[in-house]
Amino acid sequence: MKIHKINEGPRDGEVRCLTCFQRFRPALGVDRARCPQCGMEWRISWPYPKTARVRGPVWENFPLGNEENI
Repeated sequence: MKIHKINEGPRDGEVRCLTCFQRFRPALGVDRARCPQCGMEWRISWPYPKTARVRGPVWENFPLGNEENI
């Protein structure tokens, strides 16, 4: 069974940073993107050609220590 995306809207292709909750639009097809607000880098997947999804942080660049470093 194929699932077709029905709605496309102005937020299609945007993701929300899970640290500062700011929305940003990664470049089409990239597998990593950095939040312009807080600088946190995220792994990105593309389940549909224009739909981005945050998969998780890039662990190599994940800040260590307390939350003040974020």
